[in-house]
Formats: sequence, structure tokens, C-alpha cells
Amino acid sequence: MEEKTRGIVLQQIKYSDSQVIAQIYTEHFGRKSFIFRKTKSKKSGISLNILQPLFLLDINARFKESRQIQRAKEINNNPHFKDIPFNVVKSSIAIFLSEVLSKVLIEEEANLPLFEFLHHSILLLDEIEDGLANFHILFLFELSKYLGFYPDMNSPTNEKYFNIAEGSYTAFSNNFKLVLNEEESKMFGMLSGKGFHQINEIKLNRNQRQRLLSILLDYYHYHLPEMGTLKSFEILKQIFAE
Repeated sequence: MEEKTRGIVLQQIKYSDSQVIAQIYTEHFGRKSFIFRKTKSKKSGISLNILQPLFLLDINARFKESRQIQRAKEINNNPHFKDIPFNVVKSSIAIFLSEVLSKVLIEEEANLPLFEFLHHSILLLDEIEDGLANFHILFLFELSKYLGFYPDMNSPTNEKYFNIAEGSYTAFSNNFKLVLNEEESKMFGMLSGKGFHQINEIKLNRNQRQRLLSILLDYYHYHLPEMGTLKSFEILKQIFAE
């Protein structure tokens, strides 16, 4: 039985000279692998141009749980991006976030709240103009809510130091490598309660932004040690260093 679902492209990998495998996070079936044949003709198959990082798709396929790699009967890019493919900053953010998602979305189960968050955030990335430099930072902070380790930001006034391991603030620093100093902890706390509609309220200079991103990645690596190294991290740092 054919089923329709929305999807988000995470990554594509060369399978052979004529085929690629795309990792796609779907609305109804979670993370799935699809195999596609390379083609330049719209009449002979699916154009691989629509399998770019974070592209949004409509998919028509016969999903079989016993099959590790699915085949799509029909796949369309919907909606079409207006800015991400043509904006080097946004496309760099998309590459970075798609690499993060490809490493942390490992469950092959549907999660509608998570999918809706991702879909809405990606559309916002395509539209946003002000506050773009903070987008990926706030995205990672909010994504942790759906991954099960959202920081506890409710702390007494005497608890000034954020503990990465505990995911909460503490009254003692102890120079422990997993406890942020007071300045870093305050900067981390700026993300609390800020939705994307308040992204302009996050006031950071370039050095603070890069440090905060590093802190967030340390937080992710601690709670998801299997995440590993992100190749696109250095590229993103260079983009925002210019």
C-alpha cells in the first residue's frame, strides 16, 4: 500500500556511480533511508537537486518495515525555498544543522512534535533576515527539548554556574571542566525563554556567539556521546568570522 508523508533531507551518500542513498526524516515513519538513481532528466526519474540539506519533501512510497532501504515512487520538493540555496550564510547553517540532525535523529520512529518543530524552524530559516547569526544557536537549544536533555533554567539567585553534566545551575564552580564560569553561564542563560520570534533579543558579539556555540556542542556531546565530530563546524565558524 502506497503512503504519503512529508520529509526533511538529512544527508545523501554515494552508493554507486549511478545511485545515491538519502537519509530522510519523515513525518509518519521517522528516519528512513531511500535509494535514488541519478538522472538529469525530469522524465526519467527524480532529480537529485532536491536532495540538498534540509530540503522539504512530499514523498509517495511503499514503506516496508522489513526493508532497510526504501524506494520512493514519487518525491517532490515542497515548499520551494526562496533564499536558503542562494544565501551562503543560510546554506552553511543548513549544512551544519543537517549534519547535527543526521547524528542525533537515530530513532526509526515517528515523532510528530519533533517533526513539526523541525519543519517550522527550517521554513523560518528560509524567511529570516534579522537575527540570522543566532539562528543555529537557538535551534540547538530548542532542539534539546525534543531529545530529552533540555536545560533546567529555573534556579535560585545564588546558583550562578551551569553544570553541563546535570543540565542545571549550581551554586559552586569548583573549577570543574563541566561547569561553566559565571560569564559563560550568564550567556547560556540568555537563551532561556527565547523563541525564534525573540531572536533579536539575544545580544552577542562574534566571540560570544562562537563560544556559546561551542558550549552547546559540548552539552550535546556529553548527553549524546555517539554524536562524534562535526565536519561542518569549522566551516560555519569561518562563515561567521568574516
